[in-house]
Amino acid sequence: ELHLELFAKDPDIHHVVQNFSNPYDIRPNFKNYPHSNLLPEFFTEILDILHMEGMPRFIVEVGSLHGHSAIQMATVLDKLQMTEVPILCIDPFTGDTNMWASYQQDQSVGGWVNIIDGRMTVFDQFMANVQFAVNRSVSKHHILPFQATSTVGARWLVQKGFAPDLIFLDSAHELDETYLELSLYFNLLEPGGILFGDDYGWPAVKKDVDRFVEQHNLQFGYENPIDLRIARAQAGATNLIWIMRKAKLAKNATKRAVYRSPDRLLCV
Repeated sequence: ELHLELFAKDPDIHHVVQNFSNPYDIRPNFKNYPHSNLLPEFFTEILDILHMEGMPRFIVEVGSLHGHSAIQMATVLDKLQMTEVPILCIDPFTGDTNMWASYQQDQSVGGWVNIIDGRMTVFDQFMANVQFAVNRSVSKHHILPFQATSTVGARWLVQKGFAPDLIFLDSAHELDETYLELSLYFNLLEPGGILFGDDYGWPAVKKDVDRFVEQHNLQFGYENPIDLRIARAQAGATNLIWIMRKAKLAKNATKRAVYRSPDRLLCV
């Protein structure tokens, strides 16, 4: 359904990933981009939280770059026999401010930036990586690209009536941009679903996350509070991941269900 809505093609006849034409002959590369912080163990624990509710049924990743995190999620889902869960990867695939500003001077950035015909080949690298993963082992039913800004992606989901129950927000981390994305994506999140993202240690991310939670709880805290949790990407890691869950009415109750999760996941 998602593939057909986006591309007007039956995925069993013409799948956008499997049939990617790769016009620039980009080779799959999983080593030249070092900044993917979503690890299989952490994602598995996120899935454990949602499992009792029969979730996730639909995952959205906002900010995918070369597809490393999406492939990690797809691999974990396959291991858990959840081979049909779609992962919609929303990204303009144009590169962020740091990539454009630094790639000529900073080798650590220039090593994973490739410009052809006046544009970065981020989308092509994403597709080459995902196509390789699908052809090798990952279920074709997971990862779909949506080449659009986070704003366009969110509004398209609303118009089409799609409500994800798990959203990984990993976009450009710009001040105020993160706040806008939080506002858009938390609103369309399925009740009981989880919205999370990394780099809580970045000042812009921390400021926008804290501001969104504070303002939301001031306005809706009595009926629909956000319980913000902070976790390390892995034991001993410096990278911090923020996690928030949308409240859901408990069965046969008038109070919102309490958000309970594994202690290790939720402790800094």
